[in-house]
Amino acid sequence: MDKKLYGACVKGDAETLEALMREDELTLARVSISSCFNQTPLHLASMLGHFEFAKSLLSHKPDFANRLDSQGCSALHLASANGYANIVKLLLLHNEKMCSVPDEDERTPLNLAVMNGQYDCVDELMKALSESNDQGLDTVLHMCVMYNRLDVLILVLDKNPMDLSDVKDEDGNTILHYAAGLRRMQIVKYLIANRSEAEINVKNKKGLTALGTIEEMLKDVKSMEIKELLVSAGTKNTQEEVVGTGTYNKLLNIAKKVKKMTLSQDRMETKDETLLVAASVIAAMAYTSAISPPGGVASMDAASYSVSDPWYFSYFLAPGSSLLAYFSASVSNAFWVFNTISFIAALSVIFLYVSGASLKQKLFIWSIRGSMWITLSAMIFAYEAAVRATTPKYNQNNRTLKTVRIGLYSWLFLMVIAVLVVLFRLCRFTVRRFKTTRASNKKKMPPLSQTQPQHEPK
Repeated sequence: MDKKLYGACVKGDAETLEALMREDELTLARVSISSCFNQTPLHLASMLGHFEFAKSLLSHKPDFANRLDSQGCSALHLASANGYANIVKLLLLHNEKMCSVPDEDERTPLNLAVMNGQYDCVDELMKALSESNDQGLDTVLHMCVMYNRLDVLILVLDKNPMDLSDVKDEDGNTILHYAAGLRRMQIVKYLIANRSEAEINVKNKKGLTALGTIEEMLKDVKSMEIKELLVSAGTKNTQEEVVGTGTYNKLLNIAKKVKKMTLSQDRMETKDETLLVAASVIAAMAYTSAISPPGGVASMDAASYSVSDPWYFSYFLAPGSSLLAYFSASVSNAFWVFNTISFIAALSVIFLYVSGASLKQKLFIWSIRGSMWITLSAMIFAYEAAVRATTPKYNQNNRTLKTVRIGLYSWLFLMVIAVLVVLFRLCRFTVRRFKTTRASNKKKMPPLSQTQPQHEPK
C-alpha cells in the first residue's frame, strides 16, 4: 500500500484520498497487488472508525465491502468487533450478505459484536438478518451467556422471541444450562423471570436440567445462590424425578449401585497402592541398614588395630565387619533383631499383595494391619538402638537419648491402646455373634409340647 494512502487511512483524511484519486485513478486498484495481508484501506478505516473516509472509499471502490483479509475478516467484521455502528450500517447498505460470512475461526460479524458487547452493532446486524439466517441465533444466544452479555441477550430475545427448548447446542444444553454452569447470576434471574416452568426444566442429552448441571459442579457461594433461585422458580432435580418401580428405574438404580461399587473399588485400589509403597520403602530402609549398619563397617587396615583372639590367634575385626558389633555386641544384637523383624514384616505385606488377595477379605485386612503394626514397632526399636549405639558412652544421659526414649514409650502406649481397642471390638463381635447364633437356634427348636411323647388315655 502506498505510504500516502496508508497515512490517509490511519488519519481518516478523506481530502487526501480525493487528492490521490485525482492524481491517479488507479491508486485504489493497485491496493490488491501491493497488500501482502489482503487488507484494503476499508479494513483500516473500519478498524479505526473513520466513517467519512470509509464512505469516500466505498464511493470509489464499492467492492471493498466484499473483500476478506488473510484471516477471513471483512471490513464488517472489524467494524462490528470495534463497535462502530455507523460504519456497520454503511457496510450493510452495500452488501447485507456479508453479515453471515464467517472468518477463519467461524465467527460472523454478529458473533464478534456479541463477544465484545457492542450493543448498537448487534442492533444493526439483527435488523439486516433475514429469515434464512435466523438459524444461527442459537449460537449467538449461547455466546451472550458465555461472554456475560445480558443486555445483548435481552436485545436478541426481544427481536426474536423463541422457546428455550429450541435453542440448544450439540450437547442439548440450553442457554439456562450455560448460565447455571458458568454461574451467570443476572442472566439466570432474567431467564427464570421471563420463561415458563416447562422451558426452565428442559433436559440436555445427559438428562440433566439446569439444576442438575449446577449440582454436579464444585460448590461455592454463587452456585448455592443460583441453586436457590432455580429451586424457587420450580426447576426440578433430575435425580428426584426417578421414582416408581418401572424397568427403567430399576436399571437406573442398578447403574447407580455399580457406579458406587466402582468408586469404592477405586478408593480401595488407591489404599492398596499407598500401603504397597509404604511397605516397599520400609523394606528398602531395612535393607540399607543391613548393608550399612550404624557406625559403619571396618576398613581394610582395621585388622591391625583390633585385639587378637587368644584362642584362635586371629583378629576379631575383619575388613567389612560391623563396628557396632565389635564395640557393643548387646546393642548390635538388639538393632539386628528389630531391623530383621521390620524387614520380614514389610516383605510379608508385599507378599500378601502379590498373592492376589484384596481388601474385601477381612482376614487379609487383619493380616495387613498386623504386619504393618509389627513393621512400624520394630522400626521404632531399631531406631532407638541405632541412636543408643551412635551416642558416646559418656553422654548416654543427654537430651537426645531421653527424647528418643520418650518417643519410644509414647509409641508403646499408643500400641497398647490400639491393641486394647482391637481386643474390645473382637470381644464385642464374638458376643454379638454368640447371641445371634443362640437366638437363631431357639427359633429353630420345636416347642417343648411337640418334643414330649403323648400318652394315650387308658
